Amino acid sequence: MKPLHTRALALTTAMLISGTAFAGVDMFVPSDDRGIPNDYPQYANILAASKLQISDPDGRKGNQFQIAEDSNFEGMVNESFYVDLESEALVFKMANDHRRNEIRVHENFRSDLPDTFYRLSSSVEPVDPEGSMKNSTSKQNEITYIQVHNKSWVDSGEKGIPHPLLRIVWKEESNGIKGEYWAIIKANNLICKGDRGKENIGKEACKAGNAYSHYHLGPVEPQPTDFDVIVGDSKLVINVNGEEKVNHNIDYWSNLTSYFKAGVYNQYTDGESHANFHKLEYHVDKI
Repeated sequence: MKPLHTRALALTTAMLISGTAFAGVDMFVPSDDRGIPNDYPQYANILAASKLQISDPDGRKGNQFQIAEDSNFEGMVNESFYVDLESEALVFKMANDHRRNEIRVHENFRSDLPDTFYRLSSSVEPVDPEGSMKNSTSKQNEITYIQVHNKSWVDSGEKGIPHPLLRIVWKEESNGIKGEYWAIIKANNLICKGDRGKENIGKEACKAGNAYSHYHLGPVEPQPTDFDVIVGDSKLVINVNGEEKVNHNIDYWSNLTSYFKAGVYNQYTDGESHANFHKLEYHVDKI
């Protein structure tokens, strides 16, 4: 760890360089009981490739701020984004419904390249998700930890669709199974909500049973769960603790560019989510 005077100087310099004064979100709240993520070499890979998307928990539903868009995380730490000093896990916390605290990998990639595979490797420890939503009035009651989202259409460059390809979630209950992991995969590239999707809403392809595929990924174990998400050659593969759980054909996604996200995204009310990432890395593998 850096000495206190060095850390203080780095913090001041980073504030001057980045101009990081965000309404409702202070990213420079040092504390002796919180590690600064940028100071830990095991997170250099993911931080160098990413920015942070974080909500003001008391702001409007769905709000978010773009932090460290140049991947300069020097000195950034607060009560929601830090390293646990004992375990050295990267901690993400966020309160309230449809708020997020997620690393967003910068690279927007094609999913159909036959010789290039984009991989997010993580080791995730949810912290008391049941307790987080004990007062929730939502019917959904889930926390998303990992996403593959989309940026734009390959051919036109126009804005993509408002649905992620993949969310790895903890669900309070699904199909009679309580408190386990699920992969929720968009099964087509149609916009199924909002003004842009009004022509599709009501179509068979946009009904819940057709628009999404659900894969059960297993229980939350006492130890962190390893997730490797791999996208390439028009396939989405999810390995859980080294075992392939999903191998999904995504040729329908070939005209959309994609990117990875990891952290916490809430879809429940009246609580705060907390996840410890003991590993978080981004790699591009070419064969």
